[in-house]
Amino acid sequence: MPSPYRREAGEGKAIEPAESAVVRRVIPYRPVLQLVGQVRRMEAMESMYAANFEIRHACPVGGASQTYPKLHIRHWCVNSRDIFQVSGPDDQRQGFRGWVDEVFGIRHHSDLGESSLIITGGCYCAIEGAPSVSSVLDETGVWDIPPILYEEGWESWRVIAWNEASVRRMFGGLRELGELRILSLRPIENARMEQMMLMPASDVFAGITNRQLSAVILGVEHGYYAVPSEVKVENLAQGAGLAPSTFSEHLRKGESRILRNLRPYLQAYATREPGEVVLQR
Repeated sequence: MPSPYRREAGEGKAIEPAESAVVRRVIPYRPVLQLVGQVRRMEAMESMYAANFEIRHACPVGGASQTYPKLHIRHWCVNSRDIFQVSGPDDQRQGFRGWVDEVFGIRHHSDLGESSLIITGGCYCAIEGAPSVSSVLDETGVWDIPPILYEEGWESWRVIAWNEASVRRMFGGLRELGELRILSLRPIENARMEQMMLMPASDVFAGITNRQLSAVILGVEHGYYAVPSEVKVENLAQGAGLAPSTFSEHLRKGESRILRNLRPYLQAYATREPGEVVLQR
C-alpha cells in the first residue's frame, strides 16, 4: 500500500504549497518591513515570551529517533517537503534513511562524513487532522524557530509568543499530547524588529524548481561557493549529466530566486543598529 505521506514532483516543476492546509512552522509570510507597525503596537501592550521545551509523544519522526537513539536529527519543514540533517553512526543513519524513504519518499540524499542530508518527497505536516506540536502552536498563536531537534525520542523546540496567555494555552495543549519538559521561559523586553525575523524555509525556496534546487545543492556540497572556489561549473555539470550551459542556467536561476526571496529580510536586517544581531539563542 503506498504511503499517504509520499508526494511526487516532476522534473522542472516549481515546488509549490500543497492544496491542503499545510501547517506552517513559523509566522505566515508577509514582507518583513510591513510588520514593523504591528510589532511596535504589540510591544506597547505587553511583553512577548520566548520558550524552549522538549516533548515526547506519538510522532513519526520522534518514534524513529527512539529506534535510532544515537542519532542527532535536525528537521526543517519546507511546504510539501521535509529536510533532515542527521549525524551519528553510519548504520543508524542508513536505517533512518530507509525509514524516511518508506514513509515519505526521498527526493535527494547525500552523505558527508558522519552527517547526512535528506530531502523528502512528501511531508507529514501536509496531512490534515494529524495531532502534532505544530497544530498546537497554530491554534494558540505561537510560532517556532526551526530547526526541530530530535534525540532519543524527545523533540526540542524554540518558540516565541505574543503574550503569557498564549504560552499558558500552548503548554496546556502540549501536555495533552505527551510528556513535556519546560527548559526555559522568559519575557522578551523591547524586542526590535530585526531580532524577530523568523524566516519560513518555504519562503526562501518559493518558486524554485527541482533542477534549480539540485544545482544549488550540488554547488554547496562540492565547494563551488568556497573562497576560492574548489570546483568549476563544468565539473558540476558533468556530475549532473548536463551540458555546462544548461547546468549554469539552472544554477543562476536558483541563486537568483533564493536571493530575491531573501530581499525583504536583507533590507530589514540592513536597518539594524551597529553591533546588533538578528537572533540570539
